Amino acid sequence: MTSARDTRGRRTAPVARWLATALVASALVAPVPPAVAAEDGASLDVRLFKTSDIAPPSACSLRLWQANRDPYEDRFAHVFLEDFGFDFTRSTARIRIGEEVPRLRRIAVGGEPTGYDLYPVQLYRSDDGDTRVILDLTFAPEEGEAIEVDAGKLTVIRQGYVPFRMSVKGGAGCMTSPANASATDGGNDGEIDFSNLFEKYDVRIADVPDTLISALNSTYECDWRASLERIGVTGYQTSEEGAIWELGCSAGMHNAAYVYAHVNIYAPGDFGFLTFQNVKGHPRMSANVLFNPVWDLATRTVSSFTVDRGLGDCGTFERHRVVDAAFEMIEYRAKPDCDGNAVEPEQYPLIYRR
Repeated sequence: MTSARDTRGRRTAPVARWLATALVASALVAPVPPAVAAEDGASLDVRLFKTSDIAPPSACSLRLWQANRDPYEDRFAHVFLEDFGFDFTRSTARIRIGEEVPRLRRIAVGGEPTGYDLYPVQLYRSDDGDTRVILDLTFAPEEGEAIEVDAGKLTVIRQGYVPFRMSVKGGAGCMTSPANASATDGGNDGEIDFSNLFEKYDVRIADVPDTLISALNSTYECDWRASLERIGVTGYQTSEEGAIWELGCSAGMHNAAYVYAHVNIYAPGDFGFLTFQNVKGHPRMSANVLFNPVWDLATRTVSSFTVDRGLGDCGTFERHRVVDAAFEMIEYRAKPDCDGNAVEPEQYPLIYRR
């Protein structure tokens, strides 16, 4: 693997690393409610990922595997996977606990950084706050672009269970820049456009789980299964394991309603519906619904419009950008008066612009 950018810092001395570990472990883990041992003193069922299920990262990644396993030979080896962009902006990491794959975000670090914005001590927390993971890593001497994790400990903490600890090894690095990426300026340090990483693809209807259909039925009234079989499902990949699924259903004569789910590609039952921002004085029909979407993949933006009647003389127009697998509103227009003067939705009066 080769680096797109390097942010290496000084190596951490053993004493400094120990101190950083102690500070992070004591100061940052302390706010977690004290773990209450399960009735049978149950341990966390932390499992390894199946090697054949792990796809190559789309940009950069940190991979950790059980120290006594070989990630190239063993059927199961990896325990911790984190992907991040070429600018080293973190998205989500994942581990496997039983059949569950919690989404984890890095919330604190300790010690001196090495390449790829990695630290000897890193603390992660799940979205629901129930699971925390501490990485205490020792990096090998830097000899190339990739960073090798020579040794380390992974600790998983969840209330009600005995903490789980595993010895790990691993590595971090970046895939070579995409061949069709183009520079945005002519300078020697020109920024690279990696927008092609936001890939569009067709989702097999058979891969849409019943739990997702049930959740759709509760979110917006429609015959979702029949609608999806008729018009299909489109996915927009956001990371190695994550994608936004666009799920549509007709809603009257003029508007088609779409709901968006952020899905774990390898476990589609692990999903969450995305929401859209509200503009003061202009309430939405539903925080989860967008009407008549049109995508600009190069900028990761989606435009939406509604028409209140066939003449098209009143309605709304809005644009949202995908940022960290969530939607951020960047423009909102509205023409509430159906005055017989039809204009394009993009020309409705401007209400909000980011």
